[in-house]
Amino acid sequence: MGVRSTNPTQSFIDDFFRSGTPLSSGGGGGPTVAASGGTTVTSSGYKYHFFTHPTSDNFVVTAGGNIEFIVIGGGGAGGSYRGAGGGAGGVNSNWSGFPGTYGGDPYNVSAGTYPVTVGAGGGAGPANGGGGGHSTFNAPGVNSNTPIKGSGGGGGAGFATNDGGHVNGENGGSGGGGRDNTSSGGTGSGGSSVKTTGEIGNDGGDATEAYGGAGGGGAGGAGGDKDQPGTTGPSLGGIGYGFSGIPPSYGTPGPSGPLRYFGGGGAGHVYPNISKSGGYGGGGDSSDGSPTTGDAGTSGTGAGGGGGGQAETAGGAGGTGIVIIRYVV
Repeated sequence: MGVRSTNPTQSFIDDFFRSGTPLSSGGGGGPTVAASGGTTVTSSGYKYHFFTHPTSDNFVVTAGGNIEFIVIGGGGAGGSYRGAGGGAGGVNSNWSGFPGTYGGDPYNVSAGTYPVTVGAGGGAGPANGGGGGHSTFNAPGVNSNTPIKGSGGGGGAGFATNDGGHVNGENGGSGGGGRDNTSSGGTGSGGSSVKTTGEIGNDGGDATEAYGGAGGGGAGGAGGDKDQPGTTGPSLGGIGYGFSGIPPSYGTPGPSGPLRYFGGGGAGHVYPNISKSGGYGGGGDSSDGSPTTGDAGTSGTGAGGGGGGQAETAGGAGGTGIVIIRYVV
């Protein structure tokens, strides 16, 4: 599940969640792959295929071999009216050092057409943020290969009016944060991380004190709780996860310069108009006051959106997911 973060720049957290060296020879040796599909980039001895929303595309293999993959679901949107942050989409990969169950495992493809679907980010709504869409590679399983999924992130908790409501975040690849918008303490629990095989993700934060929303969970850490009285709750978005070797036009910067980060959670809003930071990996900041809704999660990272302000009917939209495939050339 990772660790809870109240400071998304702590280097020890980054060290714990750092990805390792990529699989050699395109994932353990074997013949050179030849394939098409998506946007292609050749860099540092690898050919990359990037699939982004709204495209549903195919990875078409003409010569088989071992590949590496990253599959990330769309992020959840932030909630409204002192809303909570949205959870990041689940992150799935077989890169060496990745902490999911496929980390370091070769994935062999033979000639054929492998479907790719990239999940949308969750839409902002009048209460809870919408959940992100699922991303898939090779569903329903071409040539008997395993289908790979990145689950959509959970929406952050919100309320339909500017009153009442201890509201729970929604479940997803990472869970959305919970919300508490009354003058007395209660608990709006964070959504749970509900993952399929190979994914990483974390729970949303809990709102246990009044007037604010908690942070959405990220791929590398749980969302920050709204757990302090008054206006000082942390409510930070959960940190994302960094991959090495990604070209700089994809992902976001983070604490380790060589890595590109994905799957940051959205931040929760704190009364009266205190913006909190989304997790690195594209998580949206929460609103700093009317008429702002909270920042959207960064497109192509699966990040969660930030919570809306105290008078806002919507939070920030979730970031779209992404599928990345690479192999040695």
